[in-house]
Amino acid sequence: MDKKLTLPTGKEIILRKVRKDDLQKLIEMYLTLGEETLRFLRPYKFTAREVREMQERVDWKKVFSIVAENADKIVAEARLIKYSDTAAEFGVIVHDRYRNMKLGQTLVIKIMDLARKVGVKRLIGFCTLDNIIALHIYKKLGFKIEKKFDASKSLFGREKEVVRLAINL
Repeated sequence: MDKKLTLPTGKEIILRKVRKDDLQKLIEMYLTLGEETLRFLRPYKFTAREVREMQERVDWKKVFSIVAENADKIVAEARLIKYSDTAAEFGVIVHDRYRNMKLGQTLVIKIMDLARKVGVKRLIGFCTLDNIIALHIYKKLGFKIEKKFDASKSLFGREKEVVRLAINL
């Protein structure tokens, strides 16, 4: 599955399945996410323990992970989590230094391809309404907003409206 990719900046990226020995690289990526990236994800930083637990869940039966690596550092991760034989949720995180280089879009396409390969017919994701770039990518790829959640009940508090997007594959 390894795939080489050259970003518009000229940086070489390798997209591949996550490996068990990637834990330290994942911890480094997640713990160095800046405020700009975190503001779209959650109001607090990741911990090493949390990243370890996320990594331990990857089993390639229900939880899948694709990473983007540059110069021996993981710079992005895309996850697919199957809820049932035909439905799954996805998420993509791109490190601050690699945003706005089409890496996120490339990873969403990879996750959609992976979802199809493992029999997923319905793929959903969540996004804050202020994440204009991600919303643009999702809509461009065919995702539709299905539901808006009450901001007062979201992880982010009153200032962040969250939407669920879905696509039938």
